[in-house]
Amino acid sequence: MMRKLTTIEQLIDGNITYRLTLDGSLSIERLRAALDRVQRKHPALRMLLREESDGLYYALDAAGPVPLRVAICTSEQVLAGEIAREEAAAFAPDEPLLRVAWLRTGRGGVLLITTVHRICDGMSILTLARELLAATHRETPLLPYAPISPLDIAGPPGGPGEGKRRMIAAVINGLVSLIPASRRPLRHDSLWREWHVDAGLTAVLKHRCRAEQVSMHAALLAILDQALQAALGKQAPTRIDNPFDARRGRLAQLKDDMLFFGGGSFKIEVGRERGGDLWERARDIYREMSGKIEQELQDIPGKYRFCEMLRPPSEGKLRSIVRLGDALSRNGNWNQFSFSNLGPIELLDADAPFRLEDFTLSVRSFGIRPLGLIAFALHGRLRFVFMGEEQCMSTAQVDALERVFIGLLREQATQRRREVEPEVALAAD
Repeated sequence: MMRKLTTIEQLIDGNITYRLTLDGSLSIERLRAALDRVQRKHPALRMLLREESDGLYYALDAAGPVPLRVAICTSEQVLAGEIAREEAAAFAPDEPLLRVAWLRTGRGGVLLITTVHRICDGMSILTLARELLAATHRETPLLPYAPISPLDIAGPPGGPGEGKRRMIAAVINGLVSLIPASRRPLRHDSLWREWHVDAGLTAVLKHRCRAEQVSMHAALLAILDQALQAALGKQAPTRIDNPFDARRGRLAQLKDDMLFFGGGSFKIEVGRERGGDLWERARDIYREMSGKIEQELQDIPGKYRFCEMLRPPSEGKLRSIVRLGDALSRNGNWNQFSFSNLGPIELLDADAPFRLEDFTLSVRSFGIRPLGLIAFALHGRLRFVFMGEEQCMSTAQVDALERVFIGLLREQATQRRREVEPEVALAAD
């Protein structure tokens, strides 16, 4: 059985890799069996991507076993090379849309979980990682579910505003038809940075957020807003896009343990006046967030319906659109910056025979340019992964953003250090 990719699925062309450093033993036989169990549960892992004359299709229940590669890494140099190889590799047409590599080291190893963004967002891969690791040492049931596509969430034809949406879609389709296709491949000069703050600073910042009655996400957004302005000046983006998880009871069609490529997002304007100090800004953002998320959830069916009125641009036209963005926008990403928050990374059961020593992630895009910051907490420490391309921000600009962002984190946490937790020594790694 075949299903044609929706417009939005065709536009999401890239891979996501999660890197889990494990301390302890991991049986290859158990890992292979766990992969098979996880694949039987999730229909997206049993699909193959096929290119037909009229576009891209998913061949349902057509994939073979999820590839599992094992390598022994005798040095940090060998390990880094294996990681780079795995993160850079595209998926072959006859491969499932997930692959796993176990890179053995002296104390344990690094587990790489790579999937295409078309089937998984960041929260989906956390679900995969939890299920996969748990299945290596326990027989927890993994219940299969029916395939789901954006069309299952899209609004029905003829809803409110249908005529207006069709008119807008016709205009967009007409404009895209005028864009010449480019044969010249795009350059994707990736920039990847990881920033850390220590457990002491993280604890004080959490306490400060409670005292100011804001969420950590709102506080980090306010700090990022100010840091982008200070570090980039006139080159700062005009808005920050905030993806959020549409599961957790928000969209009825998506259960908590399902794989899906994304949920919704809300935006804040960079540099908009919100009050006298950063924490007033954070409180304003916090007050706005729930309303914006609720509005986005109401709008998602209509947005998915609208996307299906658009004709997906060819690869050549998409290359031209990206180059147009390079020329016309301040950052090669149409003046937008993304901020995602994965929250605490908790992947292992208490009885797991291994320990999660480290965690990080990377994104490789084959089409549109990624530009953003991903936050998460591991072992009580806030960590941030910057992902972008030199076509969006220079190395010097990324370094400046790191200095200002980490400096603001430290400054805001230490303003009330003596009131909050005077014994904690604050430092940024």
